[in-house]
Amino acid sequence: MKKMKARTKWLVPILALLLILSGCQAIGGFDVNKALLGDLDVKSSESSTTMSLSAVPAAGITAEDREVVDLINSLSLTLGHVKVQDNGNVSATGVVGYKEFKIPFSLFTDQKNLVFTAEGAKQPFYMPLQSNEMLLGLEATDPAKTLEFTKLASQFMIKNLPNPGAITVTSVNESVYGQPTSLTKLHTEITGEELPVLLKSFLRSVSKDTEGFTALISGLYDYMYPLIKDRAEDLNSIGLGDIPLEDKEGVVTVVHDAAKLAVDALLLVYDKQLENLYESTPELKTVLGKDTKLTADIFVDSGFHVRKQNIDFNVALPADEYLPLQSIKMKLVSETWNVNGPVTADPISTTGAIDYSKGDLTPGETLRSFDANSSVYKLLKEEMAITSKSLMISPDDDYYYPIVDNGTTYVPLRYIAEDLDATVEWDAANRAIKVTDDVYGDQLVFKIGSAQAQIAGKTVKLPQAVSVDEYGDAYVPLRVLAQGLHATVEVDDDGYIWIERP
Repeated sequence: MKKMKARTKWLVPILALLLILSGCQAIGGFDVNKALLGDLDVKSSESSTTMSLSAVPAAGITAEDREVVDLINSLSLTLGHVKVQDNGNVSATGVVGYKEFKIPFSLFTDQKNLVFTAEGAKQPFYMPLQSNEMLLGLEATDPAKTLEFTKLASQFMIKNLPNPGAITVTSVNESVYGQPTSLTKLHTEITGEELPVLLKSFLRSVSKDTEGFTALISGLYDYMYPLIKDRAEDLNSIGLGDIPLEDKEGVVTVVHDAAKLAVDALLLVYDKQLENLYESTPELKTVLGKDTKLTADIFVDSGFHVRKQNIDFNVALPADEYLPLQSIKMKLVSETWNVNGPVTADPISTTGAIDYSKGDLTPGETLRSFDANSSVYKLLKEEMAITSKSLMISPDDDYYYPIVDNGTTYVPLRYIAEDLDATVEWDAANRAIKVTDDVYGDQLVFKIGSAQAQIAGKTVKLPQAVSVDEYGDAYVPLRVLAQGLHATVEVDDDGYIWIERP
C-alpha cells in the first residue's frame, strides 16, 4: 500500500501539465483562439486516433519492476474509425494492444446505452446511460445548456491562457484520410519549467477579466440552477437553505466576488507557496523541469476545424525507490474528415447483450462470455488471472469457524463455496446442497446425514456424515469441498490454512 501511495503522488503534476496546450494570442495574423474553439461547433465527423506509451526504466530496477515497464510499453490504443453523428450517436472501431495481444473492439453510444463488444465475445455488453445520469443527479440537465456552458468555459479558459515560449504558425499541405488538404499548422512546445509561470499568468488574466469571469459564473448558474433547485433539501442539510437562489444577479455577484478574492489571495502568496512546495517536495523540480516537455502540432483548416494532431508528451520523473521509471512518454496521432458532413454511426444491438450495470460478473460468467480460443479469453484467464482466488483461515477464525475432528478440518459449506464464486442451492426434496463451480461448471452434491458426496459425477466417501450446526450451517470436509472447486489447500507451520484457486 505504501508503495502504491508513493507512486500515485506524481499523478497530480503530470495531469496538471496536460491541461496546458497553447495560448490565445494571435500569431502571425492567425487567430489561435478560433483554432482551439472551432471544433466546439462540429456536429458530425469521422476520425481516427492512435495512442501509445513509452516508458524509460530507472537504473537498477528489479525484475518485477522491469515487467511493469514492459507492460506500459506494450499498451496502445487505435481508434480506426470514429463516427460522430449529428444526433449525438457515436460509434467506433479499434484495437487495444496489451503485451502480445491485439484485441479488436467496437462500441456504440446513443442517449440510452453504451454498447461495446470485442473479438471473441459471444454477445455484446451494454451500460444504460439514463440510470447513470440519475445516479449522478444529472437527469434535469438540458443537453443544449450543457453544450452552451462547455463552449463558454472553453472560451474563458483559452481567452486567458498565455502563449508558451515556443509557438509558430505555418501554411502546409497535408494528407487527411488520403486527401491532400491545405491547412494551417500550429506548432507549440511547452516545458515543465514554464508551467508555474504560465499558471501565474493565467491567474492574473482571470483576475483582470471581470466581464469574462462574470459571464462564466452566470453561465454556470444557468446550467446548475435546475439541479440545485430540485435538491433544496440538500442545501438545508448543510445550512445553506436560506440562500435566495432565484436571485441570479445577487448569486452571480457574490460568487464572482468570492472567487476573485480567492484568486487575488492566491496571487499574493503564489511565489512563496511555490518556493515552499519545491522545498517540501524537491522531486517536483524534476517533473517541472526542462526534460518534461509537451510538443504539439495541430493542423487546422480554413473553417478553424482541427483536422490532424501530432502530440508528444514526455514527463521526466525523479529518482525514487518506489518509481521504476526515469520518464514516460505519450504519443497521440489523429486525423478528422467529413467535418459536419453526412455521418451515420454504426449501431450495435442490445438484443441478447449483457447488462453490465446489474452487478459485477463472476470470473466464470465473464470467461463464458468469450470464445475459449479468443485473445480476450486468454488475456483474462492467463495474463490477468481473473479466476485466481486466495482464502485464508486462521486457527481461531470467527468467520469460517473451522472445526477439526480426527485430523479432518470441517467448514461451513456456504461460506467457502460462495467465496470461491460458486453458487449454492438447497434441494429440499432430497435434503441435499448443490454447489456449482463458477469457472468449470462442475457440480458438487452434499446430502445432509450422508457420508457420501457427488463430486463432478463421481461418488466420494466422506470421513463422516454431513451435519448441520445450531445456526443452520452445513459442515463438510474443507479439502473435499475446495478440491472439488479446483482449489488447493495448504496448512503452514503456524496452523493457517491457505486455499488457492489458480
